[in-house]
Amino acid sequence: MTNIYKSNFKNSFPNILVILISTLAAYYKLYEAGFLSWDDGEYVVKNIEITNISLPNIKLWFSSFYVGNYHPLTMLSYSIDYKLGGLSPLIYHASSVVIHCINALLVFSFFKRINLSERIALLGALIFAIHPIQTESVSWIAERKTLLSSLFYFLALLQYTSYSSKQTTKRLLIFSIFGVAAMFSKGTAVALPISLFAIDIWLDRKKTAKLITEKMPLFICAAILGYVAIIAQQSGRFLDVHVNYSFAEKIFYAAYSYSCYIFHFLIPIKLAPIYPYPEAIGLLQIVLAVFTLVFIGLAYWSYKKNWRYLLGGIIFFTANIIFLLQFISFGEAIMADRYLYVSCIGIITPLLFGIQLLLKNVQPLKVTILTSAIGFVLLIATVIRNDAWISDTSFFNSLLDAYPESAVAQYSVGAMYLKNGDILNAEIHLNKAVRLEPNNYKAWYNKGTLHLRQGKAMEALDALDKSVAINGYQKALFSRAVLHQATGNVNLALADINEVLKKQPTNARALCIKGDCMERKGDNKSAIEHYNKAIEYNSKEPLFYIRRGIVFGKMKQYTLATGDFDVAILLQPNNGEAHYYKGVLRYQAGQSPCEDLQLAIQKKYSRANEMFRKLCVQQK
Repeated sequence: MTNIYKSNFKNSFPNILVILISTLAAYYKLYEAGFLSWDDGEYVVKNIEITNISLPNIKLWFSSFYVGNYHPLTMLSYSIDYKLGGLSPLIYHASSVVIHCINALLVFSFFKRINLSERIALLGALIFAIHPIQTESVSWIAERKTLLSSLFYFLALLQYTSYSSKQTTKRLLIFSIFGVAAMFSKGTAVALPISLFAIDIWLDRKKTAKLITEKMPLFICAAILGYVAIIAQQSGRFLDVHVNYSFAEKIFYAAYSYSCYIFHFLIPIKLAPIYPYPEAIGLLQIVLAVFTLVFIGLAYWSYKKNWRYLLGGIIFFTANIIFLLQFISFGEAIMADRYLYVSCIGIITPLLFGIQLLLKNVQPLKVTILTSAIGFVLLIATVIRNDAWISDTSFFNSLLDAYPESAVAQYSVGAMYLKNGDILNAEIHLNKAVRLEPNNYKAWYNKGTLHLRQGKAMEALDALDKSVAINGYQKALFSRAVLHQATGNVNLALADINEVLKKQPTNARALCIKGDCMERKGDNKSAIEHYNKAIEYNSKEPLFYIRRGIVFGKMKQYTLATGDFDVAILLQPNNGEAHYYKGVLRYQAGQSPCEDLQLAIQKKYSRANEMFRKLCVQQK
């Protein structure tokens, strides 16, 4: 048996090299790409929970939701990347490309396991690996969950093919473990147990009750983790975004997007980071919805005619796409390229068997030429597609180019301009976003942020109120709390920040704001407790130590206060505010504040100037 495996590997080695080299070449631009504003911050850049692989953090990964998703193993993968390279985007992109390469090799092996020839399996693996539709999953750091989940998913499929040939408890246990790992990496993997029926069809397994019972552990896990995934989406307020659509409209749009996915894969043009709902139901939408009905009829015809490979493909594709067809609407888009990462196997496999049948008597050289031609076209298309994922500017501009009348595109581009300090262009796009879609809570949130930057408190409050009223958006609640805090409305700030902490109990900045509110209400003990919690969840933020030090000073606990200011200075040596308050503290304790106030002035903390003149210059 060992010699057989060695022989197979030796025969496959040139093809493995082709897959790896092609994949690495297709994504070479990513090695200079950065983080994107879309979710990369929440998952990585601003996420202190990935900075350390510790038991408390592991508990958090398994008990928390991130951007409306539950995927503890994905958080572990980010933490490993952070351990290797901190916040260098190169590490995260390189890890994603490596996982994608492994997935391509697993797909190559899987195709051979279901009786495709070596050359045809190579063609299929290349289509999977360097198809431009996969760019979103590979190039977007926030989509690590798709890559990691798929890795375990494909391992489960491979192990299931082994189990099918020799049914042992050990093999059953292993493919079940891989399946559960896939679900703990991304909720969409709950489709796996249904997909296994497609494998049964491709391998022509006999129809017995065991085909169901052997999958029951996975079905049970899928039911549990599927429910958790729905709760996660609810926690992020991502469910029922399009409440105005009737049930009949949702069914129609599901049929429309089902066909869209197929055609987007077969004809990958006008790809975009997001696909908004059509402005109206037109001829194209009707034709594609009808095509879905025809496709369902084709599935029945395949069953009657025993067209195993086509029937298996339809089942595999449908199993992995059906939960993503917006029957229960989530998010703002009708579809996304990343949802084809696994489901495309259901499209590729029947095509491969058809090609294998057509080229049965064709010379191997001609098969190689066909594979090279298809691979070259896909590689170039993917290289070009990656341009959209290099930076925020290219990403959002590609979105705007594809859908200029989309509110999502407009508010996203507006947020980019706002981040870059271009207030004028930000206002143009955000105004257009709220005109296009007056009930878009993210558009109003971004407009509120714009007004905060402009110093327009009342306009900012109005925009944030609308965002909260539409969706209860956590970011809008947080920003409104900050606004109330800044304008002295302590009770209103406290009410908003309490709502944030209900959903995000480990949000260190929210805890700091609550600490400030309690301090202003005169409850120093509660203020200290909340500053303590903020520091527990983020021990590297100087502001938290400064705020706690101020309260300790009010309580005349000068040693503790001095210690906090010293920590803040250690964390951020140029922090003039820490030096300023340390000087004030020294004065309160009957010591000379002048040295610390001078340091605060050197570090350009403006408040220190007047205090220095009052306490030091006048004394001289």
